[in-house]
Amino acid sequence: MKMKFWFAPILVFGCTITAWGQQSAPLPTQPADSGPTLATTMQFIQEKLTEQGQFGWTETYSNRPDVTRRYVFNVADVMADPGACTLYTTGTTDMTIDLQKGKVLKQGFTLDDFRSHTVETDTFSFKQIEKVTVEKLLDVQNQAFAEAAHPDLSATVTPIVFVVKLWASSPVFSEHTSTAQGKHAPVEKDANKKWSGVVIRDEETANKVAKAMTHAMELCGGGVTKKELF
Repeated sequence: MKMKFWFAPILVFGCTITAWGQQSAPLPTQPADSGPTLATTMQFIQEKLTEQGQFGWTETYSNRPDVTRRYVFNVADVMADPGACTLYTTGTTDMTIDLQKGKVLKQGFTLDDFRSHTVETDTFSFKQIEKVTVEKLLDVQNQAFAEAAHPDLSATVTPIVFVVKLWASSPVFSEHTSTAQGKHAPVEKDANKKWSGVVIRDEETANKVAKAMTHAMELCGGGVTKKELF
């Protein structure tokens, strides 16, 4: 999660297009009576994420309650490759700000200066995912403040939206973002992270996607299993 306390797009969707043309590896062996096949599970995940389409929410932060940030997120593209146990996603986020009546920006600035458009591409390998959880975006934001040594700051998110978080003990999740703010040229960034995720508009869908992702993780050999040898 990228938290720049001002105007940081939260997004969590994307794809690595070049990887789509690679030849898929053979499907992993599936235990008997283990539920839906990997292909069926990955197709379910792809469909549920695609169905999200465009949705939005607002955020305010305790240090600037007079500023409302409006986010519009769109699931631009999703592709599941069961042969490679990999999910590729692309999402766009547009952020604008509103000021409370009577509030003004510093001289020389306009609201357009703070508009941003972000395209994020992500690659998720279910072989490397160790855990899947569902959290409110509000909690994710506040945790990010705490980890950045700003426990005094807090966020408000309306309406409630959810994040299906994917975890690993090493930075296995690759992410590329292209962000254009105001009239400036886009800034390109690449990152590898220990956790990533997808934003979901409702809790029911988030739980279904998390359950399917957990099943895909298990079929692909991911997850963390502690066994007693003696």
